Amino acid sequence: MHLVDTLAFVTEVAERLEEDPVFGEFIDVEYSGSGSHRRTLRLHGYTELDEADGNIGLVVGKWSDLSEPETLSSSDVKELSGWMENFIAEAIDSKLDERITESNKAYELATLLRYGKGKINRIRLHILTNRTLSQRFKEEKAGEIGGIPVERHIWDLQRLKAIYQSSREREAVQIDIQEFGVSGIPFLEAASTESIKSFLCVVNGNLLADMFERYGSRLLEGNVRSFLGMKGGVNKGIRATIQDSPELFFAYNNGIAATASDVLFGGSGSARLITGLVDLQIVNGGQTTASVLNARKNYGYSLDGVTVQMKLSCVGEAQSHDLIPRIAEYANTQNKVAIADFFANHPFHRKMEEISRRLPTPAKAGQRIQSKWFYERSRGQYQNERLYLSKAKKDLFDTEYPSKQVINKTELAKYDSTWICRPYWTSLGPQKNFTKFAGQFSSKDPDITETEYWKSISPNFGDAYYQRIAALALLWKRVEDIVHAGRGSWYMGDYRPQIVAYTLSTLFYAARKSGFQVDLPGIWNKQDVSPSLDSYLIKLAMVIQDALLEPQEGKGRVDEWCKREACWESIKDVRIPSIDSIQNDLISIEEFSREKVSSRKQGIQDDGIAIQKEVLGLTQAGYWAALLKWQNAPSVLNPVDRALVVRASTLPGFLKVTLEKDWKRLLQLRSLAEDEGFRHR
Repeated sequence: MHLVDTLAFVTEVAERLEEDPVFGEFIDVEYSGSGSHRRTLRLHGYTELDEADGNIGLVVGKWSDLSEPETLSSSDVKELSGWMENFIAEAIDSKLDERITESNKAYELATLLRYGKGKINRIRLHILTNRTLSQRFKEEKAGEIGGIPVERHIWDLQRLKAIYQSSREREAVQIDIQEFGVSGIPFLEAASTESIKSFLCVVNGNLLADMFERYGSRLLEGNVRSFLGMKGGVNKGIRATIQDSPELFFAYNNGIAATASDVLFGGSGSARLITGLVDLQIVNGGQTTASVLNARKNYGYSLDGVTVQMKLSCVGEAQSHDLIPRIAEYANTQNKVAIADFFANHPFHRKMEEISRRLPTPAKAGQRIQSKWFYERSRGQYQNERLYLSKAKKDLFDTEYPSKQVINKTELAKYDSTWICRPYWTSLGPQKNFTKFAGQFSSKDPDITETEYWKSISPNFGDAYYQRIAALALLWKRVEDIVHAGRGSWYMGDYRPQIVAYTLSTLFYAARKSGFQVDLPGIWNKQDVSPSLDSYLIKLAMVIQDALLEPQEGKGRVDEWCKREACWESIKDVRIPSIDSIQNDLISIEEFSREKVSSRKQGIQDDGIAIQKEVLGLTQAGYWAALLKWQNAPSVLNPVDRALVVRASTLPGFLKVTLEKDWKRLLQLRSLAEDEGFRHR
């Protein structure tokens, strides 16, 4: 039972830490063994190799099931670290992969450590624990195993508590520039307002490489790292310039754009330098940064004489949620990256959050409070919202938003991909699937801005869409339970996520092939899966598992095979139980299409109401009245626009603004004014 508790604890914490680049995308592992000289090898998971910075992590947990927190002693840290260090050493030097069965996920890690050593720049040892690290613990200098630098991260009770209580999705990096052997970064202050300060900087190539080697993807904003590849022509050009003409690097390269929450200075007068950076995030130029380090580390090129221009924007925490997404969006014009791939505050996520807070599940007899499906726009939002409530209010919150009815953004993407029959996307893992999912929110037409594109597709993502996602969540969780319950009988004990994804996609595909859709509105209305569909899913999951595990030439390992579209094409040809037994759980494609058209019309109407509500809120806040008094208003507002703003500036006047095109124009005027520097309060 203790191991089960430890694994559950590790999985919960790891999922919370996945969006912190110091951690990464987690793969749970249950491995215990012995190595040479009877050394203990133990692992509870690892984080995938980050292709941007070459970092990989091993994870082990320490769980204490006590009411009072225990102390994590220095000897505990040494033991836990030793388990992971032994695993690494055995994998690199003693062919550990040959002693692990291929079905165990530790096999893939051992294979990577043995054969992919050249791709790994740093190994991180992560200790996850609900104990408190002893104050007497002294962190020794990081060492190496098999020539690969190793660093340790202890996520103890105090550190985890700070993360869980914070709204941040990652820990802020604090960089002391002088630790890298330089006095600081030369700069010019380019612009300054109350909310943002901008600097033009010149960064030494070795300093940039040193910072990226030390902090890796922690310096790359959001999912920018998912788009970095190390084989592109840009990187070859960078290497050629570094090798042949390092003094021309500054002239040839576009440089990097970055943000920070705070900037520290040293020196005085013309000799002032930037000596410290808090929460440095590279929002454009990640490829340049990674390539500079790659040229030095993997090709042995000298970076002497290489300098890189950096546009640095210092943004306070209060404004960061609004300004940093815009900075990143406008900076990424060379290699287009969807806004949705970066940020939890894309309009789609905000809309899902808004719907989830007001959309109740269908009423049931004897039910006093209708529950809702809580959408987590940012990780940990659910726990943060209930954290400081009194017991009575917490009980009320839990009744309204049960913990089993929480959907985070990577889960939503997983359900969506399964619905459109892309189980091979979901098998890539949460972050990579999310990147695929996010592509639908990016404009493919260079003449249509991201904002314009979102407005055109927004009606497709209304109440009916969220109800569909909740129904898919019910289906997904039910198939998970079905597979888990099969352990010891038909379920072989591996690849549950892949079996679930392929089972559901096969269900949807088979229904559509017969002219039907699965009745997701019916599942939403009942908040449950019918006995007939439940029985069918058990049979289907067994067939899908057998098909995925069936030996096949060129297939390779099952989890890797599941990531390929060819796997889905082969599953589509598998003979499955007839869907005749679930006719009551299906609706015709025609009926589904009519409901979809109806829901889009409702979505258009809802979006119009939302725009009107937003404009009204600005009226009540005195925004339009303040805009009229702004000294630069005449340069933004023509006579027609000014008349519209005058009407919107008072409540009686607002009530006379009845056309949606006028509400939209008012919001456009707000954007124009703010682009010109207008700020309200």
